[in-house]
Amino acid sequence: MNTRILLIRHGQSTYNAQGLYQGCCDDSVLTEKGRLTAYQTGIELSHYPLAALYSSPLQRTQETAQEVLSAISSVTHQTPPLHPHPKLREVNLPAWQGLPFQQVREQFVQDYRCWRERPHEFSIAIAPDLPVGDGADVATVSQSITFPVQELYQHAYQFWQEIVPRHAGETIAIVSHGGMIRALIGAAMGMGCTHFHALQQSNCGMSLLDVSPAQATLTAMNVTAHLGEVLPKLKDGKQGMRLLLLPIEAELTAPLKARLNQVPLEVCLTGEADRARSMVEEIGRSRHLSSAQSHPHPMVHLPIAHPDFLHIWHRSLCAQSQTCPNLCTGLVIAEAAQITSLLNQVLGLSNPKNKLAIAPNGISILYYPKAAPAPVLQSLNLTN
Repeated sequence: MNTRILLIRHGQSTYNAQGLYQGCCDDSVLTEKGRLTAYQTGIELSHYPLAALYSSPLQRTQETAQEVLSAISSVTHQTPPLHPHPKLREVNLPAWQGLPFQQVREQFVQDYRCWRERPHEFSIAIAPDLPVGDGADVATVSQSITFPVQELYQHAYQFWQEIVPRHAGETIAIVSHGGMIRALIGAAMGMGCTHFHALQQSNCGMSLLDVSPAQATLTAMNVTAHLGEVLPKLKDGKQGMRLLLLPIEAELTAPLKARLNQVPLEVCLTGEADRARSMVEEIGRSRHLSSAQSHPHPMVHLPIAHPDFLHIWHRSLCAQSQTCPNLCTGLVIAEAAQITSLLNQVLGLSNPKNKLAIAPNGISILYYPKAAPAPVLQSLNLTN
């Protein structure tokens, strides 16, 4: 039987607000905004029959879990048991913890480049703990080398092996950290360390996995609609290309058109199918009539006469995203199978037993940041 798993990143922390690396450091706590969004997330989780709530033992995740439980209790008058688990701690970055992002980029140039481009090879030296008063010279003590991302994935595998059999046929929730959640999804889906940065995790963003001993299915990723966001906020600046992927099989419901009306779409990419043309026309009329947001420039429709147009655009964007000076947002209407194929490629998913479940009326977001070497799946299956 499947285990349904809801994954939630902790709310905004003091280090998040200050732009500092956190890692396993436990000095960071929730801000007021973090507490509010954690409570909102709990309201959303109250709709699920949770058998248990697991969390990292660090302060920011414990505080998030308590807000979540408080919200669940306000709706259901009962709460699932809370289990702190040491394997759910964040990636260990002792040399960077507490430092500003910009300082790390400038002070650890080669290490930072490896972290971003080859996370599976990223290593860091850790000095062993010394007993107080032993008189040892720290400078002369040999340091051990660790591979933080590989270690994080090992913890994720170990957590799944322990927890999934315990909750067969049940629904559980996990409150953890951005890096750890990416590792949990990657370990379950067979992505591997090389694609560690291919997923975005927003504060209190929710993801949904269905896991059995034979396969894993990702049905939602980094959904933030319960926080009142139209789209999840961009993480790596506001330069590059953002593609909203909409299945051609979608029904253009009023909520779906209302969401699209709130997004500044510059271009729409489609094949030449009549269904795609009619969808573009309907979306254009809706945007023209919408009073929710002014659209001074009409959305440009680019029909492409090639059955594999989505992969062609992907290759072009990977080559040109470094030169894009501003944020450009485009809508892509393609068959669900084409969207799945592209996202499988971006995430390095090759095991046919593990799959992405593209919702018929869901929007997925693929972001090509100017400052990053590869695209990032910002969200999977935003639905109304």
